[in-house]
Amino acid sequence: MTHHSHYAVTASDVIAAFQRCGIDHVTTVPDMLQIALHDALEREPGIRQINCTTEDQAIEVASGLWAGGARVAVLVQNQGFYAGINSLRALGLDSKIPLLFMIGQFGREWSNLGQDPRQSSRRMVRMLEPLLELLDIPYWRLEGPGDASHIDTAWRASRERSGPAALLVGHFIGFDAVESAS
Repeated sequence: MTHHSHYAVTASDVIAAFQRCGIDHVTTVPDMLQIALHDALEREPGIRQINCTTEDQAIEVASGLWAGGARVAVLVQNQGFYAGINSLRALGLDSKIPLLFMIGQFGREWSNLGQDPRQSSRRMVRMLEPLLELLDIPYWRLEGPGDASHIDTAWRASRERSGPAALLVGHFIGFDAVESAS
């Protein structure tokens, strides 16, 4: 049996990448797949997490923060990303705001881990990549410990293209091992 951690990027790896990119704000509608990251961000003094009530609001707040000079990432799940398409279109695509999305693949089957998400039996999982391609939004998969470097790549891509780029979180962000107190 394969351990699920083979398909996870840890919260500390994500935060380290955010720090390298200079990300100082995260807007989010907290989701289950990224709960370890949300938890870690609560304790990270250099990155302010702003919880929103809808994905539209997360995109709009991120865009306003960007206009004010902040460096922002948007954390949502796939269903919420679909719900925020109009704000994404207006702000990320039409207004050319460089938004970095981390999109949790909610509903992905355990049996699909390590496989092509387009082969998922769940529509919300299998249609995400084709939708991003249709919208001309580059994306990278976060599907294992070695994929954290994709965060830096996606960040640069969003800046270079003046538009959105996406990271697809294929499995739960991993909690970091807790060290015992001495």
